[in-house]
Amino acid sequence: MKSLLTVISLIFVLLLMSGFSSDIMSGASHVSNPAAIASRLPRLKLMPNGNVLMSWVEQQGVESTLKFGIWSNGRWIRRGEVAKGDNWFVNWSDFPSVVAIDERFWVSHRLVKQPGGKHYDVVLSITNDAGLTWKTIGSPHHDKGRAEFAAIFPLGGDAGIVWLDGRDYLKKEERAKYPEKSGNFNLRYTAVHHDGSTEAEQVIDNNTCTCCSPTVTVTTAGPVAAWRGRTDSEIRDNRTSVLRDGKWSAPTPLGNEGWEIAGCPVNGPSLAARENQVAAAWFTAEGERPRVRAAFSSDGGQTFGKPIEIDDIAPLGRIGLVWRDDHSAIVSWMTKADSENKKADLALRVIHTDGSAENIKPVIKISAGRDAGVPQLAMLPDGKVMLAWTESAPEYGIKTMVVDIKMLEEDVSKQTYLMQPSLPFVAYVCSQRH
Repeated sequence: MKSLLTVISLIFVLLLMSGFSSDIMSGASHVSNPAAIASRLPRLKLMPNGNVLMSWVEQQGVESTLKFGIWSNGRWIRRGEVAKGDNWFVNWSDFPSVVAIDERFWVSHRLVKQPGGKHYDVVLSITNDAGLTWKTIGSPHHDKGRAEFAAIFPLGGDAGIVWLDGRDYLKKEERAKYPEKSGNFNLRYTAVHHDGSTEAEQVIDNNTCTCCSPTVTVTTAGPVAAWRGRTDSEIRDNRTSVLRDGKWSAPTPLGNEGWEIAGCPVNGPSLAARENQVAAAWFTAEGERPRVRAAFSSDGGQTFGKPIEIDDIAPLGRIGLVWRDDHSAIVSWMTKADSENKKADLALRVIHTDGSAENIKPVIKISAGRDAGVPQLAMLPDGKVMLAWTESAPEYGIKTMVVDIKMLEEDVSKQTYLMQPSLPFVAYVCSQRH
């Protein structure tokens, strides 16, 4: 009996040493990645050939470096470096990206502090040799703009970019001094060509939330953008617009909950396209009821159907979204925070275009704080999805995980969340107030 207990104990220890954890969902497994120890801010982007491009930030003292790696057929096949600098703004919610527009033309963005250090600006780099060499082309705007929270996307062989622009932003007490300015943040757009030149800017929305990331997906009919808007009465619901024949349409409500909050909740929407279908997912806490919602469009993002309730038990949000097949999509998000260990589940849920949904699948517990960043989700060509997030401060480090999507349809009760003590809802409101 003693020898049997010894063997069982040894097996248990070996399982722990190998990374086994009962907190990890069945069908999910950690995979190594090329990011250095203490790296942060992963971003996953699908490449035109189906590979996944992950970018991240490494820091040594005051110097920051934007790097990337490519996942193909179950392994990392390439890694590279985009840029480095000692004047970057490194932030959990507004972080760099690297986007492959086609096989060779890629565009990246990072955040650089403006002279004086009070504000920062988006700086773009391009490559025409698939990331071997990079050229910095500066900010996407042509004047004294102030670009934040950018989203880059393919645009008929060139690249498009939208960003939140603060050139007109003023606090309420400052507005009388500058009547020529709206006082608001706005959502702007331009196109980036292979030679690094950009086109004239367009204003998509002249009153937006200040710190919620916009997102863009591309349908067969053209790009669709989503972002969190704002009204002068502090209603901060999400909006959408489509780009057709070179012009963006007037903003259209997405969800239309009427959430009144006097500050940005730092929780942007997510979009995904499949041919001319669009899936959208977003966070709201209207009526002090935090929840994640989703909806589908069958007309290229011009209109969306009735919202689907993804999680209405005080989730944190920070949403990812991919299509699974022609009739269903997968949403990722952070569930409610546990009051005891300050962690939340990184969860997945399959939703169907007919409005139905599979059960919530908690994948793994991660930090519920800002140190986790915005978890990333990407669809792999082998029937799996990849997740990426930042580990807890102060050690940080990037974790990547692969999940078999067949496991997302197994029966798991949503009611498990009702039995856990939770932290009271507090929105992460950014410091920029109207």
